[in-house]
Order: sequence, then C-alpha cells, then structure tokens
Amino acid sequence: RAPRAARSSRMRASFDDPLAARGTLEEASTARGSIDEDDDDLLPGLVAFDLDDTVWYPEMYMMAGRFVRDPPGSTRVVDRLGTELTIHPGARIAIEEMLNRPRWRRANVQIAYASRTDEPEWASEAMRLLRVCADDRGLDVTLEDAVDHMEVYPVRSKTEQFHRLKAKSGVPFERMLFFDNEARNVREVATLGVCCVYTPDGMTVDNWREGVARFEQHAVESRGDRSENGTRPSLRRDGSLGSLSAGNSGLKSNSGKGRIFFSP
Repeated sequence: RAPRAARSSRMRASFDDPLAARGTLEEASTARGSIDEDDDDLLPGLVAFDLDDTVWYPEMYMMAGRFVRDPPGSTRVVDRLGTELTIHPGARIAIEEMLNRPRWRRANVQIAYASRTDEPEWASEAMRLLRVCADDRGLDVTLEDAVDHMEVYPVRSKTEQFHRLKAKSGVPFERMLFFDNEARNVREVATLGVCCVYTPDGMTVDNWREGVARFEQHAVESRGDRSENGTRPSLRRDGSLGSLSAGNSGLKSNSGKGRIFFSP
C-alpha cells in the first residue's frame, strides 16, 4: 500500500480536476482504506444530480412530451410518440440507497436535482411518473417523491442553481456531491468547492461508488489536516455547533491555482 503522503497527493489531484483521467472503482475503493462504515459524518450533506443523460435517457429535447405509463398501471414511461424514457442504473441505485440504507437515513442526506433543461414542464411530468424504487413499506417511490430540492429550468450557469440549493438546504458547497454528464457544468460547479463527478455516458453504478468513496476519503484526510492545524466549529443542519467533519478546511491546494483544497 502506498504511503499516506502519496495517496493524499493522488486524492488532491483528483479533486483539483474532475475531468482528469478518472480512476477505476477499485482504485477509489483502495484509496478509502479502512474508513468506518458507521461514521455518518463522512457522508455528504446533499447529493445533487443533473437529469438529462445523467439520471435518465433520452434527454428532454429528444422527446415529445405528454408522458404516460404504458400500459396503464405499469412502470414503463413513454412520450406521446411512444418513445420510452428510462432511468440510468447508477442513478436508480444511488437514490434507492440514500432512501433505504440505514447509514444514509441516519445522516439525513438531502437529494436535489439541478438541470438546465429547456423543457422543465416535461421534466416535471417525467419525475412524477418514473418509479425509482420502493420504500421500506414496499410502496412505490418516484423521482419526484425522492427529492428534497429541485432547480430545473433554463439557466446560463448551474452555479446559480447551486447558490439557491445552498440557501434552501443549509448545506455548504464543500458538503455537496454532484453528478453531471456535461463537462462545462462539472467545471463550473467545481469552482464553488462542490465535489463533482463527471458521468459522460450517463450515471453508472461505478460513478456512484467512486464519487462516494472519494468524498469519504477526502473527509478522512481533512480530519488529519485539522488535527495538525486546529479544528474549527461548524453549524450543523439542526442548528447546533459541532466540529467540522468534512469539507473546506481553509487550506489551499498545492496546484498553485489558489483553489480551495476540496475544490474538484
């Protein structure tokens, strides 16, 4: 196993540029080391997803709207021309785990959609109909049921949507994890300090696992940095004060670009 300094250097590089050559799931899992799976503070406070070709496919501009379930009573969703809209496997697994796995439920992680689609009404129709999983009682959960916050409308830059998400959720950028299939969106949102994962082929299960693994590993290394530089208090989402468990340590990266340490 590589020395901690070497592992830390690789991790920092991966957060400096989310579009750099992405590691495999095995590499991300190895980097996590012996992370305590019961340490809920290592999870992000909010996980956000783009919609078009990140959560679902085809994209809205490729569809004809007026979505229905066909046949009635099924979970198959089609537009008025009969084109089927489906959820990418990685998005389905991610949302199901956040809703149903005890660790994620204890952490009360918020779910958000951030999309610049030109067809927000069609997207709303689709979210109401697309079944993503069942809850712990066996009841169907749609994409609309699963979400805490939605920013779905045409906008020049997704950074505007993330400023709104921060205000609505109370979660700082450094505690957010974001998945998007467009390089432009990933680069722009990364400048805020959000941990971004590039999903050029739609969201896969490996994208989900690697994103969580890298977020957790960085949170662990941030704790090490704070133990050397002092711990500062942070405001928890319930309004109480606690030690900062993940996110912006106030340190700069070694890249010479003056970015926040946690910035992708």
